[in-house]
Amino acid sequence: MFYTIGGMDRPMPSNATMFRRAALRTCPRCGGSKSFIKHWLGRYERCRTCGIRWHREHGFELGPIAVNVVFTFFTLAVTMIVAFVTTGPDYNVPALMTLMIGAAILLPLFFYPFTYTLWLAFDLASHKPDQRELAEADAAVAASASASATAS
Repeated sequence: MFYTIGGMDRPMPSNATMFRRAALRTCPRCGGSKSFIKHWLGRYERCRTCGIRWHREHGFELGPIAVNVVFTFFTLAVTMIVAFVTTGPDYNVPALMTLMIGAAILLPLFFYPFTYTLWLAFDLASHKPDQRELAEADAAVAASASASATAS
């Protein structure tokens, strides 16, 4: 599948490239740092570089939420195992509970933007964008460019 960026046809990036880009919180499709992440907990509707929507289908938010839960539970489980192994047999229960409660609150917030870009990479790898979606993305980029040109 080919898409147009700057008038040049380029193939879709490989899955490894898309996941590497997503892990860096950039757009999995184009690698643009002006992706759909507005700030840590906010999102734009589209990538501001290539125009791809982050919300590609109904219920798309369930994927990033599930990935966030898996990452958080995995990290909590590893932390609990390490804490039990290193502090046993004299467990400091109040300190461990404080650590786990704090981690259970902070980890989902930390993972939040990463799970959205990773889920978009997974979705783009499993459901390649069709020509209609790519044309819509290109039109959004063109509209944004013309709007910013008239504003300045």
